[in-house]
Amino acid sequence: MDLRDQFANLLATTAHTIEYAIHLIPMGRLFDEPPHASHPNSDRGFKTYFGQWSAGRLLFHLIFYEETYALPAMRHWVSQPHPELDLIFPDSDIEERAWEEAQRNGLDLEDMLGRFRSARSEQIDVFGQIPLDELKQEKVKTGLGRVSAAFVVSKTIQHSLEHGNDLMKNALYWDRALTWLDEQA
Repeated sequence: MDLRDQFANLLATTAHTIEYAIHLIPMGRLFDEPPHASHPNSDRGFKTYFGQWSAGRLLFHLIFYEETYALPAMRHWVSQPHPELDLIFPDSDIEERAWEEAQRNGLDLEDMLGRFRSARSEQIDVFGQIPLDELKQEKVKTGLGRVSAAFVVSKTIQHSLEHGNDLMKNALYWDRALTWLDEQA
């Protein structure tokens, strides 16, 4: 198995992890922000642990990152224009405006998951087209210097694991943590 196959497997596996976690979360709670931080018995730890974003917002964030930053950066290795945006230090204002627009237009979980799957599938396809000897060539400029295609994919995998963990915490501990907080009175 070469490096491209290893990265393709990791991209596919982390995508499955995101979908698995999303499907563990009750449908009626997908777009609810975690209430733990505002609970009267809460401390800063709960806000940090659960974050402030709903599962739907986290999924939107992953989609936005992959469509706007990761995928355009990877396309650069297959002769497409260099992306203008920094995949290490993304502009959060651009994403916030996109999130507000998405909310105005209505959010559909299946549509969001379809976009996520499509972005991942294309990343796997594009990465598979990059010659092995070019995977570690640092061609994309970021706020931390030039990075390679292997770096871009590694960053996407790290990003998926980070927010997959957030989604899993939401799915596994939301109710139990609220019950625990209620009992602390």
